[in-house]
Formats: sequence, C-alpha cells, structure tokens
Amino acid sequence: MTINQAIRILDPETTAEELATIEYYGGLHGREKMVAACDEACRIAVQIMRKYMEEQK
Repeated sequence: MTINQAIRILDPETTAEELATIEYYGGLHGREKMVAACDEACRIAVQIMRKYMEEQK
C-alpha cells in the first residue's frame, strides 16, 4: 500500500469511496479486504508518526 492509498482510507472525505473500491475488487472476500486495508493504513500512519516524533527530538 502506498502512503496516498493509506491517506485515502484514513481521510474522512475519501474513506467511503476508497473502501467501496476495495470491497468491490475483493469479491467474496470484500469485507475482509476492507478490514485488512484499514489495518495496513493504520500501521503506515503509526510508522510515519513515530518517525516524525523521533525526528523532532
């Protein structure tokens, strides 16, 4: 997942659209793919925030 994809998932203005796309292309496992994508987007965001905090020291 790219940072831009993570942003689209986490940004309230684009969440619904992005998750609908993931669900559609996920087929029978669409809901599972949506949850996995949200988890990955959160991991990316946390990683970036931790790196930012470390750089601010």
